Amino acid sequence: MSASRIVLLRHGQTDFNLARRFQGRIDQPLNEAGRSQAAGAAGVLVSRLCEPSAEVGMIAAEDGRSYDDGGVRIVSSPLGRAVDTARIIARVFDIAGYPCEGPALDERLTERFYGSFEGKTYEEIAAEQAEAYAQYRAQGECDLAEVERSEVVGERVRDAVLEAARACRGDQSLIVVSHGSAIARGIVSLLGLDPAVFNGLRGVDNCHWSELVPVGMSTSKSAAISGWRLASHNIGSREDILGA
Repeated sequence: MSASRIVLLRHGQTDFNLARRFQGRIDQPLNEAGRSQAAGAAGVLVSRLCEPSAEVGMIAAEDGRSYDDGGVRIVSSPLGRAVDTARIIARVFDIAGYPCEGPALDERLTERFYGSFEGKTYEEIAAEQAEAYAQYRAQGECDLAEVERSEVVGERVRDAVLEAARACRGDQSLIVVSHGSAIARGIVSLLGLDPAVFNGLRGVDNCHWSELVPVGMSTSKSAAISGWRLASHNIGSREDILGA
């Protein structure tokens, strides 16, 4: 079996996010705004995944997707800001009375390692590591600062997501709680795009998410690689957004 859809959700806000500091693997808790964001996102996900409206039901019928009552399975990065977000989401689903498994933790869903950039703002990096900063700005990669390569990030996130999706029942949605860079690069890998040349996918805002749905019958390269297509990207906690 496999999940009926995959939701890739970024954690809520931290103080590092607010100060525009590179977090990477630094373990930061959610701040008050981040906890509120997580609860708001969870409420929208409950109504989106478990309480289909007539319009959503029509879309599901046309696209062959499932909005059954199998609930959700949650898997998360082990970093605190992601775990806190995942637990808030799980609690909201439990309170609403919908089946929720997890959160399980997967190391492969951690944020991109930003090497010597971690803990610093863009301005600090530009002043202290000018050559490395120039390389990063030009290429999106930075061996000088020992930043993890994009393709490595994408492949590990892709593998974790596909493994978790295969563990789901066909009437379950999978919610993956991860990080901005990790999600963007994971999507690129899931779609079979080349991270060395493709930079057309922006990151995901705090407690926003992207959705993948099964491709169905397709002969495309991306379908052969993962079996999933991108239905919507960077959705926030707005009740009026239905996506694709």
